[in-house]
Formats: sequence, C-alpha cells, structure tokens
Amino acid sequence: MRPYHGRMTAEPGDVARARLRRAMELHAWGDVDGALAEAEAAVAEAPAFGEAHAYLGNTLVTRKRRFADGLAALDRAVALLPDDPTVRYTSGWCREFIANELARPRRPHQAVALDAEALYHAARAELLAALALEPDEQLQGDIEDMLDVIARATGEPWDEGEYERAAPRPR
Repeated sequence: MRPYHGRMTAEPGDVARARLRRAMELHAWGDVDGALAEAEAAVAEAPAFGEAHAYLGNTLVTRKRRFADGLAALDRAVALLPDDPTVRYTSGWCREFIANELARPRRPHQAVALDAEALYHAARAELLAALALEPDEQLQGDIEDMLDVIARATGEPWDEGEYERAAPRPR
C-alpha cells in the first residue's frame, strides 16, 4: 500500500491535522485500527478535510478490505480536492486494487456495486485525470505505471502518443 502523503490543501485546523498525522504514525507502527479511529476523528472534526478522507479511503480499501466504504471516502476526497493529483492517483490506485481483487478473489471483502471491468474503467479515468493535472515527475511515473497495469489487465492501451512520459527511474 502507498499511504496518502499529498499536499495539505484544505484548512482543517490543528486538531484534525494532528489526528491525521497520528493516524499515519499508528499505521506505520502496525496499528491499523487505531489509525482508522484517528482518521475518522479527523473527518468528524473537519468534514471538508479532503486529505483525511483520502487516507481513510485508502486504508479501508487496502487494509480492511471494506471496499464500498473506502470508495465512498475516496469519492468524498476527490469531490473536496478535484485538482489534487495525489488524491486522484490514490482514488485510481484503489479502484484498480479492487478491480484486481474482484477479477481474482483471494480473501473475503466488503461487496461493491461495480464489477471489475467498470472499476478498471473508473481507475483509468481517475489516473488520466491525475496525469492531466501535471503532477511532479515521480507521481507522473507512478500514474503511468498504474495505467500500464490497467492496460495489461483490460487489453486497452491508455497512451496513444498523447502524453509525454516521465523519465525512466532507476529500479
């Protein structure tokens, strides 16, 4: 999982910001339930805190497999921060994660209304939106990598010469 570490663009207040920082610390220490509680408290404290919604959605999807709940939080984050490429990337990444799981189920998870094909399509749209926001080179490379993953899964190319690709990164 790639935790959300985007720009803090909302004005949530010191308490909500501290709660999100604490959530990320707890997550790093392996206390996912504690992290979720702090993130939920940050959202309750500052309902327009898009970064907290993005973190909450990402963590619900990837760590708790609460797919519908996670997508709802990510949709709220995108609605609050539509011009933040990291939020759009996180939303697309999580949609691809769910689509992949639905295509090849491995463990129990919360049901979602969309099927894998629709989620791959939605992930592609979010990632292309993130790319259009001209992210930094590292994020651009991550977005392109995810678009390549989706293209392999769906057989539908994403880049037909329309985008200037990020410089290759050492691996």
